[in-house]
Amino acid sequence: MIEKKKNRQQSLIPVFIIALVGCIIIFVANRLTSDQIDLNKHATAIEMIEAVMPLTYDNDLYNDRMDIAELSTTVYRARFNADNVGLVFMPVSTMGYKDTIKMAIGLSYEGVIIGVRIIEQHETVDLGDNIDQLNSDWINNFDNRSLDNTQDTAWAVTNDDGEFDQLSGATISPRNVINAVKNTLDFYEVNRDSLYN
Repeated sequence: MIEKKKNRQQSLIPVFIIALVGCIIIFVANRLTSDQIDLNKHATAIEMIEAVMPLTYDNDLYNDRMDIAELSTTVYRARFNADNVGLVFMPVSTMGYKDTIKMAIGLSYEGVIIGVRIIEQHETVDLGDNIDQLNSDWINNFDNRSLDNTQDTAWAVTNDDGEFDQLSGATISPRNVINAVKNTLDFYEVNRDSLYN
């Protein structure tokens, strides 16, 4: 009986060694790839920021940022010769028909929309997913709009007497994207000075 117990314990030694080696390999692989993962995230963020902030700036926009807990987003601040140029809100989230839609919104200092781009969406193919710049140019309807040049009632889909196409067969996704963009503009107008400090 004691011999059986001893044999059983000895047979577990190789399993323990294999598990230990596996853990070490996973730990080392994680350490080796974490820097590359961070670089990839940084490059993806920069690409999206540049897509909605085509204005000239000379600061490190990616690192000149602040988190906005109220909106669960980050603001990236563009400056040129220390003058404020604009902001990128990213990610701005809203619910679509199926899941959360995440976007980046670029605003000039004056509060004019420079660009809006979808970062992530899982909407129905050929319906709600037409909010995405990869599928249609619908998202470009926000360009050059501001609270000054677009009346409050215009920030809605055409079914709601607004100025934005609701996309055939899909009203929820465009409606919520429009509301998220308008809410971002409203927040910017009230908090502009503090967002740059």
